[in-house]
Amino acid sequence: MADAAKTSPKISLIVITRNEEDLIGQCLKSAAAFCDELIVVDSFSTDRTVEIARGLAARVFQRPFEGYIAQKQFALEQAGGEWVFSLDADEQATWKLGEEIRAALARPQPAAGYRVRRVLYHLGHYYTRGLYPDWHLRLFRRERARFCGHEPHASVQVDGGVAKLTAPILHFSYRDVADHVATINRLSSQAAAEGEPGALTVVKMIANPAWRFMNFYFLRGGFRQGGRGLYAAMSAACYVFLKYAKLYERRLRTQRRL
Repeated sequence: MADAAKTSPKISLIVITRNEEDLIGQCLKSAAAFCDELIVVDSFSTDRTVEIARGLAARVFQRPFEGYIAQKQFALEQAGGEWVFSLDADEQATWKLGEEIRAALARPQPAAGYRVRRVLYHLGHYYTRGLYPDWHLRLFRRERARFCGHEPHASVQVDGGVAKLTAPILHFSYRDVADHVATINRLSSQAAAEGEPGALTVVKMIANPAWRFMNFYFLRGGFRQGGRGLYAAMSAACYVFLKYAKLYERRLRTQRRL
């Protein structure tokens, strides 16, 4: 047992939070079986998020929210493990994923990072088919990784090869349709703030949502999932439409000031 402990690499879980008392407990518990350290970076929650996290032996750091990329990079810098596993507060690692991670890291030459598929649970249904081929780099060597991307979509960049794991993460993102709509509104505002309106913004406000709907509903097979598939395609198109509508609004405001 002592020899196995020496050769088993240490894994740190990192999670960022803000008022996630309903979800953070199950998130941390799902990773505790295979992670040696639980790190939570909290943006001064006003509910029981911090209390729950500390009750599950997580190391909790509190700092103002400066964007998803900065917040996750700060969490990464607090990790002490050779490997880091990143979850959102509304996600849970499956038992099979934990076993697969330990097996992958026990190999003689593991990759520098591993992509993991997310399975969305919404409207009483797990979207397990191709509608959400939602692969994310979530397991990586700490010293070879950094967070980058465009707000609100933080992504990990690693120095070295990347492989895929087969077991999924479960994503419990929305309580109901109203919560989903609120999330779409919030994230589209953040995405629009990162972009710059241009002469083609109006064209994109028509073409890009139409393409997103076609992609989700026909190419990814949303039509095979009945009403849930239609909902997924329409909501995806709605996000894109709102993003460009908000960019167009900024353009009109700029023109009025000139």
